[in-house]
Amino acid sequence: MESITNISAIQNLVYIGSSVLFILGIKMLGKEATAVKGNYLSALAMFSAVAITCLSLEIDYKVIVAGVLLGGLIGSAIAIKVKMTAIPEMVALFNGFGGLATFLIAWSQFNAPDNSLFQHALIMLTVYIGGITFSGSLVAYGKLSERIKLGKGSWVTNVLISFFYLSLPALVYVIFEPSISTVLPSVPSYFLFFLGLTLIAGLGFVTNRWRRYAGCHFTFELSLRNRCCICWPPTLK
Repeated sequence: MESITNISAIQNLVYIGSSVLFILGIKMLGKEATAVKGNYLSALAMFSAVAITCLSLEIDYKVIVAGVLLGGLIGSAIAIKVKMTAIPEMVALFNGFGGLATFLIAWSQFNAPDNSLFQHALIMLTVYIGGITFSGSLVAYGKLSERIKLGKGSWVTNVLISFFYLSLPALVYVIFEPSISTVLPSVPSYFLFFLGLTLIAGLGFVTNRWRRYAGCHFTFELSLRNRCCICWPPTLK
């Protein structure tokens, strides 16, 4: 029991250190002179968080190694072949798949037994940010590659933006749903509804924010949200 407690304490310290490295890395990405070093810091933070999490999980490490090698091979192949002018599109897609990964991880934890209120809130926040990052990044890729063209005042744009604003009170509801359900009747299948709304909200988020940022700045914003939601899944257990 004491050894388990010690491992948990070490894990929490590593998680805090990883979060600090993420913040520093993201800040350094804002300047050309320090962008490469910032990328390395963020990669180190991600590796540390994943590695320390593996210490407390009963998993086959061959699966993790195979996943790292496969992902590295695919990412390297894409990065080598992509043109410099298409880097923003590639970053948008990579951010999207990172968001999808955290979205699915949080979804898998929703029905885990004995989730505390804090864990429930983290799951919902991770689902929300991961889902918005995924669908939003796909639209960002389409806009950067000029495959998607939506006018600022079109009815499609207005509908998507409306869904984004509707998702905000929905997020508040699902976070406090365990407490609300003790007072008011629970909404059937509210989580599945929230999953769909989150993905649609990502489309509206991009459509709304694109009007204020250039493509490169917006890709950085999605990258920031993606790194935030990657930090949270290790703390769900």
